[in-house]
Amino acid sequence: MVNKILNLIVALLLFAAIFISIDDSVKVWSGKDQANEITVEQLATGAGGIFSNYVFSFELLSLLLIAALIGALYLAKREVL
Repeated sequence: MVNKILNLIVALLLFAAIFISIDDSVKVWSGKDQANEITVEQLATGAGGIFSNYVFSFELLSLLLIAALIGALYLAKREVL
């Protein structure tokens, strides 16, 4: 029973710390006079955009990760003799 109470206290303290830090960050950032607006098109196609130079590498990595995930699932579900 003592462990449950201690866990609850720790969880509440962590929640309070996260809530206070998020609340402070909103107060700090909302005071800005001007914000730089960046659109998705600027990110994707702008100078050195994320979809201009590294598309092939990103797709190759995604295929490798999918193959690793399928292999891990196969090994996890394999029946042990």
